[in-house]
Amino acid sequence: MRPTSRTISISPNDLTQTGNARRQAISLAIAADFDELRQGQLGIIVTEAARNIAAHAGQGEIILTPWNHGDLAGIDVLALDQGKGIEDVSAALQDGYSTGGTPGNGLGAMSRLAGTFQIYSSPGSGTAVFARVLRTAQDVESEAQSYGMSSISLPIIGESICGDAWSVEYRPGRSLYIVADGLGHGPIAAEAAQEAVRVFHQAANQTPEQILGEIHSALSKTRGAAVSIAEILPEKAVLNYAGAGNIVAAICFNGKTRSMVSMNGTLGHSVGKFQQFSYPWEKTSALIMHSDGLGTRWNVEQYPGLASRHPSLLAGVLYRDFCRKRDDATILVSRI
Repeated sequence: MRPTSRTISISPNDLTQTGNARRQAISLAIAADFDELRQGQLGIIVTEAARNIAAHAGQGEIILTPWNHGDLAGIDVLALDQGKGIEDVSAALQDGYSTGGTPGNGLGAMSRLAGTFQIYSSPGSGTAVFARVLRTAQDVESEAQSYGMSSISLPIIGESICGDAWSVEYRPGRSLYIVADGLGHGPIAAEAAQEAVRVFHQAANQTPEQILGEIHSALSKTRGAAVSIAEILPEKAVLNYAGAGNIVAAICFNGKTRSMVSMNGTLGHSVGKFQQFSYPWEKTSALIMHSDGLGTRWNVEQYPGLASRHPSLLAGVLYRDFCRKRDDATILVSRI
């Protein structure tokens, strides 16, 4: 089972939320077997991120996402706000730079402590800060070349269990992705989504269309789910896609967004037909898949330069600006 994300709301002049964010981050680090040094570094990053939101944007949220990929493990930190933005990101990274009367060491300290660190900011539209902390110092050298995928998966407010699920299968010359949204929310929805993921791994040697058929049969005893599967074959420069229900999927290339086609229906109950579609896949493309917890009116073209940034930053900005806040929400972004 893939770990879900945690979100902590930040409001102005409330230092208890900053402390809460730090405690939650360290709790995740302990569970992921981080050593004390890495726990401390993560704690500083999250504390500074929360302080920056409170001081400069007024309100926003911190999203913490633990992950593992083979022998690598880490925790991704996203600090998201819709404040006034940063006029000069390069200057803001310099120690001593401040527009709010603070010492001005926060962003610089975060960038030095993180394994990967990026900022996307638009004046008048807000800022997204991404920091990745690896479990061990040895992971830093291999992380950049081996993990080009990120996700955010959060339950609806009031629920502790997310009714969405996602996963990935890496094979030589082939990457396979699934996003599943169990009908409704809570434990029963999660049961359907997790069953879809289980069958996905069991049938991963088949085509996306065939895997959907296997999942459809397995979900008959559950509430049912919307499910989409994408298969990337980079050497053939092709992406094969099959979906049923309202999972949104798109390919982003050169700042342009191309939506992919899903069929109507609910796996486990009623689906008109299964159909697989093929799309061109370029080396610099990004795959975006998300559940209906996010709105559909986004377009990467409205964010100059974002498409080429780290997948976590792209996922974070779309989540920030289009999450409906009235359903489970999952977004997956991958760049091979």
